[in-house]
Amino acid sequence: MLYFFVFTVVLLLALFAVFWNQCFWTNFLNCHMVILCSAIAVNIAPDSAAKINEKAPEWSGFTEFIFMWFLFWCFYGSLRKYVNWLSKFPVRFGKKVDPIFDWVGCGLITVVMYCWISFTLFASPVGDPNFVNMMNGPSVPSLAGSTYGYLVFQVPSNLGMPGKPFNMVEFATSRLKRAQAEADRE
Repeated sequence: MLYFFVFTVVLLLALFAVFWNQCFWTNFLNCHMVILCSAIAVNIAPDSAAKINEKAPEWSGFTEFIFMWFLFWCFYGSLRKYVNWLSKFPVRFGKKVDPIFDWVGCGLITVVMYCWISFTLFASPVGDPNFVNMMNGPSVPSLAGSTYGYLVFQVPSNLGMPGKPFNMVEFATSRLKRAQAEADRE
């Protein structure tokens, strides 16, 4: 119950509070940057983590999750700095509709960032049975992460991109089983 409360209520409210002071244009750009940077991180992290795990197998539960977030923040920080340099002034639509668009932009980036965080929870090293049950069941974080993985990774990989198609169910199942196995070994 604690995991559900933290990852459903507290995280959503915290994300909304972080993005609330931005205008629609900034939140719209951030939304696209989150999607792009997460796609890059997810494509690089598993192979890089596997190479690290060959050298240090005792870190196997942590490497993919940590490497995924490390890559995300490196790419996002670099891209954010570049976009801020290009777009120095926020785009405004007019005093009457600005608040409406600000709410829409804040809601959009809150949902996208929440879904990205929920997606990474599948690869997290937390093997606690309550956490695994939350991520396996029909909970808000599980559905948000699955939806994000399906829309951002699985659908494009099935539209003719080279390489092995991404399977969201397979990804989530393998990561949660790995976390459970790590917890059982301890």
